[in-house]
Amino acid sequence: MSQSPFSAAELNEIRKMFPHTSAGFTYLNHASINPLPTPVRETAMKWIDTRHFGPVENFEELGDTIELARKRVSDYIHSPSPGQVTFMGNTSDTISAVANGLEWNKGDEIILNTMEFPANIQPYRRLESQGVKLHYIPHSDHKISVDQIRKYITPKTRLVSISAVQYLSGFRADLRAIGELCKENEILFVVDGIQALGAVPIDVTACHIHALGTGGHKWLMAPMGVGFLFLAEEMQKQMNPVKTGWLSVEDPWALTEFEKTWLPISQHLETGTPNIIGISCLSTALQLFNDVNIELIEKHILHLTSYLINRLQAKNRSEISIITSVNPEERAGIVSFRIPGIVDSERMISVLKENKIMISARENYFRVSPHFYNTEDEIDNVLDHLFSHL
Repeated sequence: MSQSPFSAAELNEIRKMFPHTSAGFTYLNHASINPLPTPVRETAMKWIDTRHFGPVENFEELGDTIELARKRVSDYIHSPSPGQVTFMGNTSDTISAVANGLEWNKGDEIILNTMEFPANIQPYRRLESQGVKLHYIPHSDHKISVDQIRKYITPKTRLVSISAVQYLSGFRADLRAIGELCKENEILFVVDGIQALGAVPIDVTACHIHALGTGGHKWLMAPMGVGFLFLAEEMQKQMNPVKTGWLSVEDPWALTEFEKTWLPISQHLETGTPNIIGISCLSTALQLFNDVNIELIEKHILHLTSYLINRLQAKNRSEISIITSVNPEERAGIVSFRIPGIVDSERMISVLKENKIMISARENYFRVSPHFYNTEDEIDNVLDHLFSHL
């Protein structure tokens, strides 16, 4: 079995940034919402204190703070330019901007799949009224392969959209292979990154991704209500703005001049007063990941998911159903499993909460999602409580 890249001393230092760990909480629910590490909390409080205690106005700091955050996002996802990163509110906003911003023709086809979280489905559904056809690939053992996608491609295929990591099974798509397939067939490639980014990085350039959207409140360790959208140049050339505002134009402070040049769409979508607390906190979280080491974070998370799967398999109970892949290349931070002896999974989640243990129940599967500060002991704590009720 794999080993954690962090020593016990290093992990203890990391855990000091998460005070809930010393308060008796076992939190393994990062696929739902994240705790805020101490540096992120301090960043939020800095902005709040300025507005609360004075000098109140902080406009002069906004521009530099946002551009630093944009560069950190760009570096993290390996985008060609920070200018291709747009800050938005959540994943649904980012996917909607793409779906509604493209000009569609009757008969255009979009390839989706049956495992997707609705944020990567609903924005495309409204396009059916314009004659766009949606193809849903049925999953095979909770996985979607590049070969399956290839079978659905027709001359009418305009776009493929997929989650980098699926919210239920935790399946991690082969984005590089899918990107190559889309490039070969001149198809737009859109990725929902919310269950991957923060746990495993995504290289938008190497994977030929045209649009990558995410919220920041899960693995990225940011507050709710902030996310970002990456748009490749090819995608930007095909898109129109779905919303506009006073900051969507060049020289917005020329307030009495209305007929002004529109900014490029990646800037155009940032329409008004920004969520400076959220953006700044996201920036701090990304710097934290760099300080800890992004590659080591990924290795530790994969170690913990391997440890969890091995412990489940060691129970020698054939009725335990693990739908997450045992192949480390096909998963990130999510492990989902069903224990038939536990009929009411939602009730069990409540029991666990009473014992300060937080995981999720989805479709009657237990979903455990550890991050880089979690430990094997916390995995053991979850399983010991679950199996004690059989």
